[in-house]
Amino acid sequence: MPQPVSGNVQLGLRVSAALCALVSLLALVAHIFGFLPMPFFLTFFGVPSLVLLFALAALGRRLNARVFLRCLLVGLLGGIVATLAYDLTKYGVRVSGLFDFDGFKAIYIFGGWITGRETSSVTAGVAGWLYHFWNGISFGIFYTLAFGRRHWMYGVVYGGVMEACMLGLFPLFVQITNKIDFIGVSMFGHLVYGAALGMIAQKHALSWKDAV
Repeated sequence: MPQPVSGNVQLGLRVSAALCALVSLLALVAHIFGFLPMPFFLTFFGVPSLVLLFALAALGRRLNARVFLRCLLVGLLGGIVATLAYDLTKYGVRVSGLFDFDGFKAIYIFGGWITGRETSSVTAGVAGWLYHFWNGISFGIFYTLAFGRRHWMYGVVYGGVMEACMLGLFPLFVQITNKIDFIGVSMFGHLVYGAALGMIAQKHALSWKDAV
């Protein structure tokens, strides 16, 4: 097996992969502000970004970029687990009756944008949930590529930043009748997402200081 590549090469892989991970968010922003409709953006930028991400992983393996590969894998798995924790938290808050807001409504709106179907259709639902998990995984990958093995509280702060972005974007396309309920549901979800992701990264990722 070849010796691990230099830190500069791993930095290049890290930045390139992080940019790929941001594409799902950029698709949402571009659609909301009318730059590009989501189906067009996902076709011409989303799919190529996923292909490039796999290519970067293959290149990293060939070059034995161990820190990059570990953080990429932990971000992928951590993003899945954190997204599930996020959804379970929102569901739990919803059925508890503490807040009167459907935290899953936006998922079906996304699906309607992607497919051009009614938000109540099965097609829109499937597309929306796939996009939702792509988003969650992408945020997980971006986190580990940016922070590596940091204290899990970095993840909580990261979840808070995600919450701030959501508070700025969602009112532009989701009708919100009760701001307190909206903030309560989304805040709980994002803080749990960040905490779960942070704990997984702290335990299983590598520090970028270990890159040689």
